[in-house]
Amino acid sequence: MGFFNNVKNIKDKALEYECLPDIDPLQGVFEIIDDQADLERERKRAEREHFESLSIEDKVEYKRIEKRNKRLKRLGLYGLTVAGMASGVGIPVLMAANVGAILADDDLTFDQDAHDARVRKLKGKEAKGLPDKRPREYYKISYDKEGHPKVSTLVDVDPYNLEERYEMLMRGL
Repeated sequence: MGFFNNVKNIKDKALEYECLPDIDPLQGVFEIIDDQADLERERKRAEREHFESLSIEDKVEYKRIEKRNKRLKRLGLYGLTVAGMASGVGIPVLMAANVGAILADDDLTFDQDAHDARVRKLKGKEAKGLPDKRPREYYKISYDKEGHPKVSTLVDVDPYNLEERYEMLMRGL
């Protein structure tokens, strides 16, 4: 969502509860925040449309590049913090960086567009009729020729065939 969108949402909540007296001088600042939030929202929507138009291989590459860029930003932030601490102003730099990260966090406030996109994605899965994951069988009861029940559980399954390998080893010795 971004910094300005979160600030806009916080501003709207504050205005909703009318807890700020004499807001009229700040109206110009509020308009700039709203304009920047709209730009962020449009940029995010265009990015989402571009991502949805990519092939599966391109989506994987796109996500990899996004992770790399995020890690590079974090690495730069760590370098800035270390440089600030070496110069004696580390704590204010670290605090400012954390405040910026918190305000730019997408989970800070509710985004209707992201919510609608998730709902459309889930409805698309339902419309396609994709089967739900089959529940795991924790136990299974079968009967032998004499009618005695034989219970096999999830942990009875030997994925590496260890018993068979052991018997083969013992036969070979």
